[in-house]
Amino acid sequence: MADSSILEEWIKANEESLVNQSRSFSLPILKLDDRFKIPIMVEYNLNKTIDTIEDSTDLEPDEKIYLITTFCQYLERDSYSSEVQKRMLEVTPVEETFVFNNYEATISLYNNLSSEEKKLARRWTGEMAEGMCTFLKKPINTHRDLNEYCYYVAGTVGLYLTNLLRLKGSNITDKIFEKLATNCVSFGLFQQKLNIIRDYVEDKITKKRSFWPQSYFEKEKDKVKILNRMCFDVLKNDIPRAIEYFRLLPPGNDSYDYFIRFILCSGIEYWKLLKGQELVFSETKIKLPREFVQNLYAHVSSQSREDFLDYCQNFYAEEISTWSDYKHGA
Repeated sequence: MADSSILEEWIKANEESLVNQSRSFSLPILKLDDRFKIPIMVEYNLNKTIDTIEDSTDLEPDEKIYLITTFCQYLERDSYSSEVQKRMLEVTPVEETFVFNNYEATISLYNNLSSEEKKLARRWTGEMAEGMCTFLKKPINTHRDLNEYCYYVAGTVGLYLTNLLRLKGSNITDKIFEKLATNCVSFGLFQQKLNIIRDYVEDKITKKRSFWPQSYFEKEKDKVKILNRMCFDVLKNDIPRAIEYFRLLPPGNDSYDYFIRFILCSGIEYWKLLKGQELVFSETKIKLPREFVQNLYAHVSSQSREDFLDYCQNFYAEEISTWSDYKHGA
């Protein structure tokens, strides 16, 4: 174990990376209890490091693959790559360099985790990286491609979290774990697909990539109808299992429970904003109101489990009934 003052420096650097990468997700992560906070923060920063490489507009796919692969090779050795750090600091906009400025601190804090926690981080970060590299050369043409891509970049996060819950949480029997594992991938897909819907213009113009299945545009020219097809896919195929994931969480894991509530509620409210919203195809960034996000954790954590579950289930029942005659399906 590291000296307490050095450990505190590593934690502070990782918190800086987390907050600067996501002011919304940092809220529930920093409120996690001691069992979950550090490993989840480290995993977030590891994932964000390879995600920033994947998103770089100044690198060609082959170099991205090389840098992501090198990152993972060094992670397997419990080390960091000064080569990856140097190159990404050269090409990354200053406002997005936090994970690379603090890269060494992230690996140092990672090395302070238990061997079991490190094993989970390596496994799921590695699988995410493998999928990212595959899709740097593979276009998303079909709904199946979309699901496969989202599995790698977000479903793996759900699997990491659920395996960490099994390792560190309370009352996680084998039977409960199996049920959670069945639903956790959809929990990740739900979030990632919303990001893909929201970022249509940024991805298309800035990153020169499209994550919407190209087959959707072959027979339909009305972009709002395609948008609603994307939204209906999330509603029909992913949200029910995301809600079920929350329902299955056993007692004794309150901060993890509130973390999941925050993500689930913010996702539901984002879905409501995106459905039928023509601004998705403009350069206007669609965001939840800042005040709503700031107050969201306090709101969802103050609700009873029954009340929160009612909110989720009522949303789903109302929306699926209005889309019952939807023709496209997915």
